[in-house]
Amino acid sequence: MALALLAPATLAWPAAAAATSPCGRTKTVPAWSHVIVIAFENHSYASVLGAGAPASEFTKLAGECGVATRFTASHFPHSLPTYIASTSGQVSITGDCLPGGSCQSGAVNIFSQLGPTGWRAYGQSMPSPCAKTNSGDYVTRHLPPLYYTRTTHASCVANVLPLPNLVGNLGRRFTWIAPDEQRDMEVGTPAQASTWLHAVLEGSSGILTHKPYTQGHTAVFIWFDTGANSDNVSTPLPFIVISPSTPHVHTAVALNDFSALRVWERMLGVACLKRACTAPGMGKPFHL
Repeated sequence: MALALLAPATLAWPAAAAATSPCGRTKTVPAWSHVIVIAFENHSYASVLGAGAPASEFTKLAGECGVATRFTASHFPHSLPTYIASTSGQVSITGDCLPGGSCQSGAVNIFSQLGPTGWRAYGQSMPSPCAKTNSGDYVTRHLPPLYYTRTTHASCVANVLPLPNLVGNLGRRFTWIAPDEQRDMEVGTPAQASTWLHAVLEGSSGILTHKPYTQGHTAVFIWFDTGANSDNVSTPLPFIVISPSTPHVHTAVALNDFSALRVWERMLGVACLKRACTAPGMGKPFHL
């Protein structure tokens, strides 16, 4: 299926979402059943969505759905601390390392809040369930439940899985999806990431084409961990919200990893954690 692309000249945000847009199908805020996060790496807002950025699945979705222009990371330059912050409300690991030993966190987190049957995390190119060693294009630091001591071994083997065809696997309330390094832009190109994201969301087996989304109770968040090496902790990052109640929203509210956790927890009906409780809210700007 060909990509539906926005030309760079249209990035001044069209007046309305396209008729075939996955967003804006309802004017009321749904009762949320599913929250899905897809994590990407090491690119700034300017390089992915800014003026002159190449047309892509990212620019298409940003034009049709919701985008934050002032979303920043909780830590820089390491990746893992931002994954931990966005799922626990605190930076309890400060570097990139393999899970286990001194590189683990006992923090309460969104996975432990939902219990062992409430979540799944998928790693593309993961060699086996709950793999805790890097392998080829698979890296552990992009799957935060591997680093929490509250994730038991049995829960890890059952829930931290190689990325499959996702149809039928969206019944869990919270889903974390980590592309491999060729598709998350850490090693691969933006074009590779765009093609992969289009297939996952809008292809023949895409998330947005099936009942968990089309029935109006699922939201998808495109999240980036940090900017590139030349950036800093204040550099705005791409952050896209895809939901039935988020048509063509472009907010300049200052948001961060803790804001993301705050809205995910509220949508799923669990208590806020640590810095998420006082983070700027994004529920109202994005009609969530």
